[in-house]
Amino acid sequence: MDVTQFVEQHRTDWERLDQLAERASRALGGLSKVDLRELGALYRQVSSDLARVQSADADPELLEYLTNLVVRAHGIIYQPERTRLKYLGAFFAREFPALIRQEWRPILLALVVAVLPAFWCYLMASLDPQFLNTVAPPGMRERLERGELWVYRINPIKPAASSFIMTNNIAVTCTFFALGIAFGAGTLWGLATNGIHFGSIAALVGQTRMAQEFWAFVVPHGALEIPAILIGGGAGFILGAALLFPGDLRRKDALVMRSRVAVKLILGCVPILVIAGVIEGFFSPLPPATMPPGAKFVVGTVIFTLFLLYILRAGRARQGRMTKSQ
Repeated sequence: MDVTQFVEQHRTDWERLDQLAERASRALGGLSKVDLRELGALYRQVSSDLARVQSADADPELLEYLTNLVVRAHGIIYQPERTRLKYLGAFFAREFPALIRQEWRPILLALVVAVLPAFWCYLMASLDPQFLNTVAPPGMRERLERGELWVYRINPIKPAASSFIMTNNIAVTCTFFALGIAFGAGTLWGLATNGIHFGSIAALVGQTRMAQEFWAFVVPHGALEIPAILIGGGAGFILGAALLFPGDLRRKDALVMRSRVAVKLILGCVPILVIAGVIEGFFSPLPPATMPPGAKFVVGTVIFTLFLLYILRAGRARQGRMTKSQ
């Protein structure tokens, strides 16, 4: 092998890999997807070049240069777990709340679809108190009139109940998302049905003396659980909108492109639902003798306020700096 000719043929690739490795060492997040693909391709190419130089017994300085270059690129591409956790943290610190702000329209639609049936139940119940007997779970009115609120049954089995609640809420949220593939109709049906169920129970509890205790149970964990479920519904509507209104793209291409955003929204909801499940299993069902309803309302209000601030403010400072730099 003519080493001089070999160097001239491949010098450009080596210098380009050197540039990308230098940029990535300062801020890997600053590389575009195209840059990342190029980084991987050049790493494989330069690794091959290194093997050829080693077999040709080339100049030690060239061998050292290529070895260092390959080692640097390898360290960037095959990052340790600690770095992956760093970028996972960046997702929740910046990207996830930014996605919620970006996709507020389908999330708002999910809120409307869920709330209107609940208000309908309240209206129908005010016009005809017996209406709730057709939509509420059987026997619930009798139990409530006896002063039996089912939520206190969670107390003796808190760990198991919390685990079940987490799993159930994640499954419900993912279901509302997956049903969006039916052109959004499945998500619409799921949210509306859930709204009727919740609205009927809330209206029925409102006709008894258990209303305060019921809402004291709902508010602490509902401050996180309800928004997460609505975000899941919004993700389902994103899929439906991609199929109904693909624009200039084919439906398949529009679905693939928009599903990336929708999946990220769902993944971001998982830890929120886990936290909500812990609260619902261990804190929300505490009886009034242990935790007064007023204290639960305060806790729920604080949780929702912090969550709202997170959604509205997280990542905005970085976005502002990036916008100015552009």
